[in-house]
Amino acid sequence: MKEPLTDRVAVVTGASSGIGAAIATAFAQEGARVVLAARRADKLASVKAKIEAGGGHAIVVDCDVSREDDIVALFAEVQRAYGRVDVLVNNAGRSGHMAIDEASLAYWNDVLAVNITAAFLCSREAIKIMKAQHPQGGRIINIGSVSAKTPRPDSPAYTTTKYAMHGLTHALTHDGRKYGVVASVIHPGNTFTGFSTRPGPGAGATPADYIMDSADIARIAVLMATLPPEVNLFEATVLPNNMTSFIGRG
Repeated sequence: MKEPLTDRVAVVTGASSGIGAAIATAFAQEGARVVLAARRADKLASVKAKIEAGGGHAIVVDCDVSREDDIVALFAEVQRAYGRVDVLVNNAGRSGHMAIDEASLAYWNDVLAVNITAAFLCSREAIKIMKAQHPQGGRIINIGSVSAKTPRPDSPAYTTTKYAMHGLTHALTHDGRKYGVVASVIHPGNTFTGFSTRPGPGAGATPADYIMDSADIARIAVLMATLPPEVNLFEATVLPNNMTSFIGRG
């Protein structure tokens, strides 16, 4: 019996660690041919080796998503290697914690470039391929944040990008219908990633300190990617049960 993503081509940005690496690994386990995109070539090579050790298939493309030419080159390489794109995961991002009265314009622009402009550019290039391929269509999965619903203190740039990611997802789904392209967004709560200060996922000093494993988010991405073409899980908010900063806030 074939795995549900067998021979489908999935591009994952920010695939060198954290949620991106977990999603890429999960997709490969489901049979996808995975394109790993990020700046850290050594980390990408480690993810690729793990995937191949598990019997999966992956290629590595060095890509700085803050650069339009790198993104265009990424999708040109995907087109050359596979001739199609079935799934795009816009995961690349950077954290941002700075009070608005201390933030420079350069800082603001840098956060927006990585967290939202890159998602726009990757989606643009992916849709060009998805429209032209046969069968036509594909899925775009955007990684948002619960900050799009309940912002952290002193994070105006980061919060803005996550609200924008939700809007971009809505627009892509609305406009992509006629090409068989749909978009989804995952809003993770506290998750162990490359930005985490904790040594690993799991329980902390109190139940409210629990931090999810990136694999928990990857399971949702697999579900979104493997639904029938006529069905879309548009939005998923995934968080620890005791994450009081979200559910507990009035």
